[in-house]
Amino acid sequence: MIDLIDVSAQTEVYGRDVALFTETNFYLPPGRYALLSKTPEYHKAVVDVLAGLHQPRQGRVAIAGSVSWPIGRSTLVRGKATGIDLINLVADLYDLDRGYAGDVVTMLVSRPEYVAQPLESWPPPARQEFTFALGLIPEFDIYVIDAPIPFEESRFTRLWQALFEERLVGKTLILSSIRQKQMLDYCAKGLIYGRATLSIEHDLEQCIERFPARPAREELGVTSDVGGYDDGEVLF
Repeated sequence: MIDLIDVSAQTEVYGRDVALFTETNFYLPPGRYALLSKTPEYHKAVVDVLAGLHQPRQGRVAIAGSVSWPIGRSTLVRGKATGIDLINLVADLYDLDRGYAGDVVTMLVSRPEYVAQPLESWPPPARQEFTFALGLIPEFDIYVIDAPIPFEESRFTRLWQALFEERLVGKTLILSSIRQKQMLDYCAKGLIYGRATLSIEHDLEQCIERFPARPAREELGVTSDVGGYDDGEVLF
């Protein structure tokens, strides 16, 4: 579960500071939720608060159990580090065997030979696969995904989805995606953001009709559908 207790937080949107939450009290029980709103440009910051990555200006966020980083964000997967470096980092952070962590990734990705090379040399589809594969190394109580789930017909997609669905049994999911079918496939309720607070609605189809998913404005110029994924600027 995630409990927002008297939370006030700000974020910057299009160069101006906006109130993200204002003395918000909200309890998110276990379940599978699709994050929806009329302001998708706020979703990244909302997800960061829910995942405990953004320290509120006031109040606190209490999280029971382990929570993932926002899986699907790609900023981590770039630069001079190798894939092995990041696999080892994740393994060390979550007290896992490095060999096991490497096996998970190399079993999933289409081109495991890239893993030993610097990330800056990888083609975008390989980086996207690797980004999602990293998110399945640890097992979490709460999975947060801030990108469209892999959907292209491929070996990677089939393997990733099968392992993810296995990991997700009995766990909580918060999904922020522009793909409405994925929301219906993986989620049961709507997590609605608006007026600097959150609410839960049980009729997900009706929620999607009221809040049709769309990219944030800045994503329209930078998002590309490469290899079945939407590659936008994000952070770990």
